[in-house]
Parts: sequence; C-alpha cells; structure tokens
Amino acid sequence: MANAGPWERVLPGVWCMRVAYPNVLPYGTVNLYVIEDGGEAVIVDGGVTDGNLDLVMAHLLQLGIQRVAAIIATHYHVDHTAGIPALKARLAAPAFMHPLDISAFDVKFPHGAGTFEPCPERLRAGHRELYIIHQPGHTHGHLHLWLPDAKALFVGDHLVEEGSVWVGPPDGHMADYYRALQAVMASDAEVALPGHGPAIWHPQLAAERLYKRRQMREEQLLAILAGGPKTLAELTAALYQGADSRAWPFARHTVMAHLEHLEERGAVRKAMSSTDWIMRYARTEE
Repeated sequence: MANAGPWERVLPGVWCMRVAYPNVLPYGTVNLYVIEDGGEAVIVDGGVTDGNLDLVMAHLLQLGIQRVAAIIATHYHVDHTAGIPALKARLAAPAFMHPLDISAFDVKFPHGAGTFEPCPERLRAGHRELYIIHQPGHTHGHLHLWLPDAKALFVGDHLVEEGSVWVGPPDGHMADYYRALQAVMASDAEVALPGHGPAIWHPQLAAERLYKRRQMREEQLLAILAGGPKTLAELTAALYQGADSRAWPFARHTVMAHLEHLEERGAVRKAMSSTDWIMRYARTEE
C-alpha cells in the first residue's frame, strides 16, 4: 500500500502524515513521520491533536506496530509538539528533544512540562538506526535526524521544497542557520524530509537555494540602509512589500535575525535617537 488515507509512504518503511495547520505558510500543513521496522517504530514530530491522534493509532495498528520505541521532536514549536503529550500517554513511549528546546517548551507550555527527556545520540526501530544531530538555527535546540539505510535526513524547519523558512530571535540565530544549511550541502543525503511540505529529493540544491536567498536578503538590507538609517518596521516593509499579512510577524523576526547577523559581522550598527527614542539601524561606514 503506497498511500493510506492521510498517510503517504515516502520511503520504504517511512510514512508521512500531513496535518492541517492553516497558519503555516505556504503549505498549511505540518508533517508527522513514522519510521518502522520489525514491528517497532519511531515517531518524528507530533503536531497532531484531536481526531488526528486516532488516525495515528489506527495506522500504527495497520502497520503491525507492536512497540513505539520513541517519539522525537525536531524542535519545540507548537506545530511540531502539540500532540506529543497525548501520544506519549497513549503509546507509553518516551519522548525526546534537545535540552535547549526542552527548557523552552516547559516555559512556553507549562501544562506539558515534563513531557520530554534529553535526546540520546541515536534511536532504533527494529534494525534501523536513527542518528540525532544537534543543528541549531530555527531554534537553539533544533535537531536533524539521519537515517543512513535510506540516506534520508529529517530536517525539521530548516528546509522546504518551495518558499523559505523563518529564522528569528529569540529562538533563531542566522549564523547557526547558515551552518545548518552548509551541513546539508556537505551531506550524503539523497532525500530530506522536512517539517512542512513534500520530500526534497535534491537536498543539497535546496539548501544552497535557501543559503543564497538569505544572503540576497542581507544584500538587500545593506542596499536599503545605503539611503540612511532605518527602523525595523521600515526595513521590514521595504524588504517584504506585498507579503501576506499572516506572514508579517515572521518577516519581522527574520529581518531581526539578519540585522543581528550583520551586526556580528560589523556591517551594521544600531542606535536610539534622542529625539524620538526609536531604534534605528545604519551601515557602519556612515
């Protein structure tokens, strides 16, 4: 069976369920993955809630899964973790995340505090090993997961097939994200399995595209600042003209991350005006 209801068999022994999340652009969905072998499984991410939990349980039964060895979240954001406390309870399975994101999850979602344990270096489903790699960028504790028998890299919110991902403070850091993209470009992965959208069959090219896109944004910011100091709101408006209003907060935070990166490079400085007490950014040569 290649597909079953909302499930897609993306690789041998790897299934993807796309869960509706209307505010996640451009796809409006978030992915939950099941890696299975020999009656055992590992679940990657869990934005599922309500009736979708029943669909997960039914599919595990259909696959003949007798034991879920672990649930692991690539990062703590709600669209990837909302259903994990309930899944953990139903499956009696441990749930893992990087310690930096566990602390963020426990503060942001106190009702779910204590759900996650620090991630090990590897997990196993039957004879299949899944290697866990700390790869910050989108969040400080973001993870990549390497499934070597399929040459598949689970990349969370670091890659998408089309469009781009957002990276912004306080969770994200642009220099870390650049390093994450460089790691994908240097990897042996034949496919990347993202948190949103379809499988990416040329992950090195996808990472290079996003790397160049982020560099282009920094060049655009410097070009805008050549006209004189600007506020964060002015820079966001100039850089994302015509953007969907739902994307505006993410655009603003991405601009903040770029400005932080440009400050770290010494290309941009910021100062607050004594006339209106508004922070403005300027090129350092001015």
